[in-house]
Amino acid sequence: MPQQISAPHGGQDRGRSRGADVRHDLWGPTLLRAVVALIFAAVTVFWQEPSLGTGRWVMAFFLVGTGISAIFLQLRLNRREDVDLGPSRNIPQSYGVLYVLGGVLTAVVASSDWLFVLFSAVILGLCGITELVLGIRFRGQFPLGRDWTLCGVVTVFAATGMVLVETLGTKAELGVVGGAAIIVGVTQLIAALSLRHDARAADKALTDPGRTA
Repeated sequence: MPQQISAPHGGQDRGRSRGADVRHDLWGPTLLRAVVALIFAAVTVFWQEPSLGTGRWVMAFFLVGTGISAIFLQLRLNRREDVDLGPSRNIPQSYGVLYVLGGVLTAVVASSDWLFVLFSAVILGLCGITELVLGIRFRGQFPLGRDWTLCGVVTVFAATGMVLVETLGTKAELGVVGGAAIIVGVTQLIAALSLRHDARAADKALTDPGRTA
């Protein structure tokens, strides 16, 4: 029978928030991240000759949108009394804010190709490493642990790829990040749908104790 998610490693179980399964609060932010990533990926695939001026705004959309989804997740976690990530509780908000600030700087300040790569790659790299570490710590202990790990790895590779193709122009730079966005978008979409399904299954199990998984 599906169970409520108890407090993960380092946390304390302080009573369930309104009796709802925690996955109810996780699938929305996860779906938002998936939508942002897939929109960005689609643009990079079908846009054949992006200019630097417009390309940096597209990248800003991806960075800011990803950051907003992380902040949204933080807001959802903050209202849960049954989940405590310990000292890591506010990390999604931290890298979410960094994503947003990085996106704004990329759009406003990146007036040259090397600045575009510098801002984007640094933000992706820092946020990716942070998310990777968070995922490794809670992998197998929290519903989003494995997703954080995968997204962190993919994001770090995207940052590295941007640097490697810097001399090839905006199309190549956006293409590298777009490829990573496809992976993130698809996996996050699957995760969101799975979280929603599992949350509903847990609700049904609670209302019908005799129901088997």
